[in-house]
Amino acid sequence: MKNGWLLRPLGSLVLACVFLLAFRFPGALGGSLEPAMALLFPLLLLDSLYKGRHAFWTWLTLFAGLVLLYLWVPQTLTSKGYLPFGLALFGMLLLSGWEATGLWLAAVGSRWMFRRAGAPGAALTVALILLAWESWAFHVYPWTWGAAFGSLPWTARSSAFLGAAGLSALAWAAGAWAAATLAGGGSARRALAGPGLALGFLLLAGGAWYLLPREALRTLDVAMIQPNFPAGQAWAGMEAEMWRRSDALLKAQGWPRSGHSVLLLWPESSVLGRDDRRATPRLQEEAASRRVAWLYGTEGGPFNLIRGEAAGRPTFLFAKAEPMPFGERMPGPAPLRTWLDRQLGFQSQEAGELKAGCAFGIPTALGEVRVHPLICSEALMPERARRGLALGQADLLSNHTNDGWFDRSIATDLHAAQIRLRATELGVPLLRATLSGKSGLFREDGRFQLWGEPLSEGAYALSLDWRPIHTPARSPLLLPLLMTALLAGCLLLGWKPLPRTT
Repeated sequence: MKNGWLLRPLGSLVLACVFLLAFRFPGALGGSLEPAMALLFPLLLLDSLYKGRHAFWTWLTLFAGLVLLYLWVPQTLTSKGYLPFGLALFGMLLLSGWEATGLWLAAVGSRWMFRRAGAPGAALTVALILLAWESWAFHVYPWTWGAAFGSLPWTARSSAFLGAAGLSALAWAAGAWAAATLAGGGSARRALAGPGLALGFLLLAGGAWYLLPREALRTLDVAMIQPNFPAGQAWAGMEAEMWRRSDALLKAQGWPRSGHSVLLLWPESSVLGRDDRRATPRLQEEAASRRVAWLYGTEGGPFNLIRGEAAGRPTFLFAKAEPMPFGERMPGPAPLRTWLDRQLGFQSQEAGELKAGCAFGIPTALGEVRVHPLICSEALMPERARRGLALGQADLLSNHTNDGWFDRSIATDLHAAQIRLRATELGVPLLRATLSGKSGLFREDGRFQLWGEPLSEGAYALSLDWRPIHTPARSPLLLPLLMTALLAGCLLLGWKPLPRTT
C-alpha cells in the first residue's frame, strides 16, 4: 500500500514532464519532439485512467504539467504586476487548476463513453469535448494542444485542413483509441491503428497542402524594430528613438528600393503616453517623407491601439478586440467589471470592434497588400485571427507584442509556439514584431525564423514573397462541421439505455 501511494504521485510527475516536453519550443530533435510528445501524452494519461486509476490522479497529472509550464508566472506577476510573491504563486496555481479541469473533463468523459461504446466511443468523445473546450470555454491564457504540431513544417501544414483545435482533437482521439483498445484487451496491432491513422492524416495533409488554390504573387520589403523598451513604461522621446533606429536600418538596407514597397513594423507599446486616436498630420508625414508604410503599437485613452500611416492613405486605427482577462480587462458583464475595477484599483481596457475593412492597405507594384494586425494575445486565438483576416480581406498578418512583461522566461517562446499555426491555418505569412525579443516570421508553409533573445534589442529586415492560400481552415463552417460530425458519432455509438440501478 505504501509503495502504491509512492508510485502514484511519482507516475503523475513523470507524465507531467512528458506534458511539458510537448511545449518546449523551439523543439529538440529537429522539431520532432513536440509532436511526438503531443501524441504520446494523451495515450499514457488515458491508458492509466481506463485501466482503473482514480480520476484524481489524472487531474493531478494535468495540474502538475501546467504548473511546470507556468513556473514563470509568479516571478512575472511579482516583478511586473507588483503582487506579493505568495499571492502571485496562488494565482498561478489557480490558473493551472482551472486549465487542468478542462482537460480532465475531456478525459473522464471519454472514460465514461469507453465503458459504453469501447474504443471508437472513447476517441470520438474526447475529441468532441476537447474541441469544444479549446474553442468556446473561458481561458485566462488561450492555448491549443495542437500548437505542438507547428514545430515541423510538414505537420504544421495539416492545420490548414483541421485548424489548431482540430489537431488537438486528432491527437487526443488517437491516444484514446490506443488506450481504450489496450484496456479492453485488444491487440497491440489494433491499438496502433488510431495513432497510425493520425500520423497518416498528418502526412497526407502535409502533402495535400500543395494542391490548395493560391492567389497572385505578393511582394513586400519588411523592416522591424525591436527596441527592448521597459514594459509598459511611457517616457519622453519614445517615438524619436524608434525613428532613429528605423532610419539607421533603412539606410543600411538601401530602402526603399525602386519598384518595392516597404512596411515598417513597430511592436505593441512602442509609443506610449499620448492618445493616438486623434488626427495628426505629422504622423502621416513621418511615413511619407521616408516613403514607407508604417504600422505601430500605441494607445488611445482606454484602448490598446495599432495605428498605420502611408502616403496618400487615410490613417488606419485598430483597437484590440479581445483584451486579455485579468491582465488587461476584468472579465464578466459591465456592472461586475466596474465593481471589480473599483475594488482592485484597476482600469479595464475597452474592447475594439472587428468589422469590415480592419486591414491596413499598402500600395505595391503588384497591387495593394492588406495587413491585418493581431495585438499580442489575440494571435493565440484561432477564431479571432480567422474572423479578422476575413473581415479585413487581408493578405498578411502582423502580430505586435509587448513581451517585455515576461523578462527572460520561456514565456516568449511559449507565446511564439502558440501563434505559429495562424500562418498555416490561414495560408498567409505572420510577421511577429516584439518589444524585447524574439521577433520573427512564420511562413504559410510551416517554416519559421525568430531572431534575438528575450530582453534584447534588434533591427531586422526581410524581403517577403508569397501567394495567399485558400485553406479549409479559413471557412467559418469548419468548426461547426467537425463538432456536428463528432457529436453525431457519439450519439450513434452511445445510444442505448443506461443500466437500471436498484
